[in-house]
Amino acid sequence: KPFRLKVCHLGPNHVLGLHSLTTLRHCKAAPLPPFHSSVCPLWHRSNMSAVVDMSFAAATLNELWKAIGTELIIFGVTLFFAVVIRKFNSQIGKKTQGKAVAFKDVPSPAKAASSPPTAPRGHAFRGFSDDFVDRFAGTPPPPLPHGSISVGAGSPGVAIARMPSEGSRPSASPTVKRSSVGSPAALINEIIDGVRDQASIRFANRALQIYQEELQPTLAQEGMSIKDAARQSKRTPLELFTCLLHCSVRAGRHHLVEALLDDMTEQGISRPLTFYESAMKQLAGQKQYHLALSVYDRLTADGLKPSAVTCSCLIGFAAEVGELQRAVDFFEALSATTTPSIRAYMTVLRVHSKRQDFSASLKIFREMQERCSRVDSLALNVVLATGVTADQLQAVEDLVKEGDAAEPPITDIVSYNTLMKAFAQRGDYRGALRALTSLKARGLVPNAITFNTAMDAAIRGGKPQEAWNIFADMREAGLKPDKFTCSIMVKGLAKNPTVSQVTDALQLLHDTDGACDPSLRSVLYHTTFDAASHTTGPGGGADLAARVFGQMRRHKVVPTAAAQRFMVHALPGTTGGRGA
Repeated sequence: KPFRLKVCHLGPNHVLGLHSLTTLRHCKAAPLPPFHSSVCPLWHRSNMSAVVDMSFAAATLNELWKAIGTELIIFGVTLFFAVVIRKFNSQIGKKTQGKAVAFKDVPSPAKAASSPPTAPRGHAFRGFSDDFVDRFAGTPPPPLPHGSISVGAGSPGVAIARMPSEGSRPSASPTVKRSSVGSPAALINEIIDGVRDQASIRFANRALQIYQEELQPTLAQEGMSIKDAARQSKRTPLELFTCLLHCSVRAGRHHLVEALLDDMTEQGISRPLTFYESAMKQLAGQKQYHLALSVYDRLTADGLKPSAVTCSCLIGFAAEVGELQRAVDFFEALSATTTPSIRAYMTVLRVHSKRQDFSASLKIFREMQERCSRVDSLALNVVLATGVTADQLQAVEDLVKEGDAAEPPITDIVSYNTLMKAFAQRGDYRGALRALTSLKARGLVPNAITFNTAMDAAIRGGKPQEAWNIFADMREAGLKPDKFTCSIMVKGLAKNPTVSQVTDALQLLHDTDGACDPSLRSVLYHTTFDAASHTTGPGGGADLAARVFGQMRRHKVVPTAAAQRFMVHALPGTTGGRGA
């Protein structure tokens, strides 16, 4: 146990006592030879420092072991197992080393062609049994591209690329990189079985690589067609190309689809309707509508006709890529053979809406009423929107009345909002107010769009006070104004604004501050500031502009230079100001 020395110098003939901190039984006296009293302090200091150093070192080692002792043990155990595993792997490598094939002194293609068919047992066939050499050494290998050498014949086959010698030109023909199976039939089986067993993008890329880099060069070298190779594999060429097309779509390599179809045409492989329709369906799933339409062109070139379901999908493909007339042609072809689906009708109605062809839209709507069991409000609203775009106000109003008279009525709040939009475009405030009254009589509940459209009609018609009255009705209905409400009402301040209108607009801007983005907020506030500066009467003019300016600053809207100059000139005591 660690102890400390307590030295008591009592005289030259007395003793030096050693006192332990933990046990008093170690304290004993022993006679010492006489020595001078000046020596005792030196002896005391030297021995004390040695004991303290030993105690400090022991404590340091103890703390160090507590800190890294566990890590040292783990490291030692890991190192032990690593050495054992390394030694075990080296023993396995020595056992399998004799089974490897050694390729040394690879001859040039000219020497390989002129050399006899047999090979020395101790050279290229090192590591193989004598039966293997006797069986295969006399069979000439199949021809391979320049720069490669083949061992064995038939299936399996191995092709090893030879590095070009210094100064030689690389061969233009590709080196065949065969798989472990090697034959074309085996490669076809590998592709088809792999696609069915491994539904992954990684194998999809691998299957395409096998086809491009292994199967095609092998067929070209052996002078075989895909039909012959498929016959040996007991698979059909259609199965192979169906899998390859699926892989190209799954891997995102859509440009290979047309190349695969070209290969099928070149190899004389028939393509049934189901194959084409499956290809178009997969491409549409990846939003490759242009390619899907290209596949349809090949379908018609082969003399095939798409089914009704495919034709209905083609309408959507053409509409997505902007080929509107082609979409109409697809619909007409479908309508001539069978009754189109509601989806097909809706698609062609949207196509006519993009073309702003109201007469064609109305014709399709009438056809729907004749051939379909019931027309819903969705189709009616698309036709109404097309009529509004084409500025066919009277026809739109008649369609709304017709929808109201249907049993049950097919009009909804969207139908009336569309009608009110038509009135607003013409600035017909009374017509918009009449539509608002009619929808309430129909039992429909107006929404924020309804009130905004009515206010817009009033502003466009030069009735700003009527717009503020509709805004009050909107508040009473429990609806909150939005950024569209702000834009409409601030727009109404452009002509003859009053103090009360500017004040209401200022309050509206405060209420909808969070709904407006910074750029829109800046435009609205500056428009309101300009309107306030042109007001007259009590509370108007510079006083009202100052209120707007102060609210702009509070809502962190940066005033323009013109607004700042106006406020400077409006200050009392300045030239042109109120105190001048």
